[in-house]
Amino acid sequence: MKHIFSFLFMGLFFISTVAQKRDFTVYIETSDIKNFWTAYDEVQKLDNEAQKMSTFQKLYVDKATSGLKDFIQSRSFTSRQWIESFESKPKFWNSVRSKTENIQKDFKNIENLYQSFSRLYSGFSPPKIYFTIGNLKGGGTVINGNLIIGSELASSDKTVDYSELSKNYQDRMKMNSGVIFLTAHELVHTQQNLKGTTTNLLGLCLKEGSADFIAELLIGKKVEAPYMKYGIQHQESLWDDFQKEMNGKDFQNWLSNTAVIKDRPADLGYFIGYIITKKFYERLKDKKSAINTIMNLDFSNTKETQDFLKKSGYKTDIK
Repeated sequence: MKHIFSFLFMGLFFISTVAQKRDFTVYIETSDIKNFWTAYDEVQKLDNEAQKMSTFQKLYVDKATSGLKDFIQSRSFTSRQWIESFESKPKFWNSVRSKTENIQKDFKNIENLYQSFSRLYSGFSPPKIYFTIGNLKGGGTVINGNLIIGSELASSDKTVDYSELSKNYQDRMKMNSGVIFLTAHELVHTQQNLKGTTTNLLGLCLKEGSADFIAELLIGKKVEAPYMKYGIQHQESLWDDFQKEMNGKDFQNWLSNTAVIKDRPADLGYFIGYIITKKFYERLKDKKSAINTIMNLDFSNTKETQDFLKKSGYKTDIK
């Protein structure tokens, strides 16, 4: 009888463990990638510009998933723009094709990412991920609670022929090593408290930098980016400069500044937000509580962001 009860207990434990492991692959949608290359191949057979645009529109844009529809609207993509891009950047499109078509090689890691997030943060609500192909206007974004990946950028790396692209894109592709970190970063944005409109530079930097920090926890790997390396090496001078602007609304020196400014890499605001969040997390003994605070921080509330900065101790630690 004792053995029977032991067997039943083990069986129930096994069932419980299996039940707890969710299948997150159901949240991944990739049909836009297949439709894109079908449309691309048909366009290559045509000479007439009007026919090219109508064919691409019919085979790709009109068949768009809801995620791609949102992406197209947010970036104002048009079939004409895609056709022009095919003609001006043929080396890029031909070399990136295999990267996008084999993007599923990372899906096991993405499933693990969802599993890790559900363990790290009790409030995790899994979003849908749409792997689309845009037109070099964003590797990842969040729209209507869904995560949308521009696979032509996200999957590009140093092996892609980027000679036809601007230096900004070339620098980005040199440091790309798969879609996992980008996916993790954008995944964090789907869970953050983004209901309000961020009002100042500090809030914007905390929004982006905290997404980097949580992504680092999820992956278990340091963020690989020029702004991170430079930031670690120049914290004091960066903090002196940041304090002068952090309560304002001008972020051109810190975020989305694709060009190098004063020999500094772009997007140093990501580092500022990251290091403040990291210090806050390290100071709290209750790590679960720290994660909850980070994930629910209202970046539009200046009092909350100032309190978060104060509790991090970063202003005093840096000196």
